[in-house]
Amino acid sequence: MKFPRLAAAAMLAAVLLSACQSTQAQPARANTIPVPKPAPTLASAIKSATDLGPADSATAVSLSLSLKVRHAEELAALLAVGETMSPSDYAARFGPDPGLVQPAIAALRVAGLHAVWVPPSSLIAADGPAPAAAQLFQVDIESYRLPNGSQFYASLDQPHLPPVIAAIAASVSGLDNYRRSRGYAVRPGGLVPTDVLTYYNVKPLRDAGIDGKGQTVLLPEIDDLPNLNDLNKFASKFGLPSFDSVLTVKRDSSWGTPEKPEGETVLDLEIIHAVAPAAKLVVYLSAPDFGHSARAFDQMVTDHLGSIISESLGSCEPDTPSGARNVYASIQDRSRALGMSHFVASGDTGAFTCGLDQDPAGSFPSTLPTVTAVGGTSVFESQEGVYFKEYAWGSPLDQSGGGGGASQFYAMPDYQKSVGQAAGHGLRQVPDVSADGDPSTGFHILFSGREGQAGGTSASTPLWAATVALINQDLKNKGLREVGFANPALYWMGENSSKLDPKPFHDVTAGNNLGFDAGAGWDFATGWGSMDAAALATAWVRYIKSGGG
Repeated sequence: MKFPRLAAAAMLAAVLLSACQSTQAQPARANTIPVPKPAPTLASAIKSATDLGPADSATAVSLSLSLKVRHAEELAALLAVGETMSPSDYAARFGPDPGLVQPAIAALRVAGLHAVWVPPSSLIAADGPAPAAAQLFQVDIESYRLPNGSQFYASLDQPHLPPVIAAIAASVSGLDNYRRSRGYAVRPGGLVPTDVLTYYNVKPLRDAGIDGKGQTVLLPEIDDLPNLNDLNKFASKFGLPSFDSVLTVKRDSSWGTPEKPEGETVLDLEIIHAVAPAAKLVVYLSAPDFGHSARAFDQMVTDHLGSIISESLGSCEPDTPSGARNVYASIQDRSRALGMSHFVASGDTGAFTCGLDQDPAGSFPSTLPTVTAVGGTSVFESQEGVYFKEYAWGSPLDQSGGGGGASQFYAMPDYQKSVGQAAGHGLRQVPDVSADGDPSTGFHILFSGREGQAGGTSASTPLWAATVALINQDLKNKGLREVGFANPALYWMGENSSKLDPKPFHDVTAGNNLGFDAGAGWDFATGWGSMDAAALATAWVRYIKSGGG
């Protein structure tokens, strides 16, 4: 969702809460605005648009073709038992067959597309005029104009891959530029870094010298950073290291042009830096359409500069083209094989990611079984500023809430079967965990020279990623392996909660996400709940030492 400009002089949630006389503190209420509604589905947009006819040669398409791995069954078996490997081992054993890639590239070029593959990439990038792509893949690509004057191109046809391309490519993404990822951040300020460290019990880790040193968090983003001024003012205000020493921003013309700065990237970076100030941060900027963003994601996994991914992006799952989902899932499989932890925002419109005029649906890629989906809560501090309670985030007035529900495409993974719900129909259930997401009880940030308050699962997701950066550092200090794919451990902790003291999760049992109620244990509104960071770190040590993963 779009992240509006922040209002000046927003009041901090911590200040409002500390002013309450009762220990039954109420959440802070900043001057919030309604959460932007999801864009109409492609089918709905086409109904309201004027068809301008077939897209002409002036319309450039940017395609990403997902490449098949070698020894797919062997790779699936290794992933099923949680085995990881180095990038070089993955490339040698499972990477795409160069002998099949080159003929496919030749066919794309003959068809009039500029095609590139740089091993060990999981995709071929192909750019060129729309008519060339339409002819090659036997689809009709039409141009449309919406009532507001904006234009887009799209194909409703299923692409047919020529045999020489089908021999190595499983799917193609980028045949429309309407459906795209969006950031899950909403704005009105909010919990300052010291509040966050205390509320989620991160402070014991920080007091023990655990600050994220030696860890790198990777962030796929679609809105640009204007400069480092906002970030460094935030760091200076709260006594944190300068961002100059930890931040790297990567961009490439083949990844398209990101949107103008809207605050999403700033929100992610400031939350992570507040929790894990010594962790390196690497931002990969791309255009929001699926074809371009897949290329940046693929390069992120190829570069493998860090072992944690924080992704605050998503799209209506049933309206995400199958080609785009397949391309992304293939790259994510490689990420998991390399031992990377990937946290993904579950959305900000509760159980209705596609809109209240559509059936309940989840947000892709949070619905992938190979990522950790993060939902949202509303937080309540005690008078002393420590944890009091949380509700599932659900606000019917502005139709906002933490994303949650069942996937429509992905089967329930083994790690989730002990918490299978009737409403899940045997499919992947979201979210896995949660944290503060309600913008009314959100985080204090600095953007566009102004201080304000931000929320959304775009806030809870980087909070979880930063916490795992601290846990990774703690595990390495103890001579243990890093977290890697987090879900098997998280579900083990949830299922064994009665044996763990202190408890690694705050079990959120009140509230709803507009579609599902929170309850004891795992639920569609908040998953297992939010973290007690110090207890989570202790539980992770126990999980690994007991042979988990």
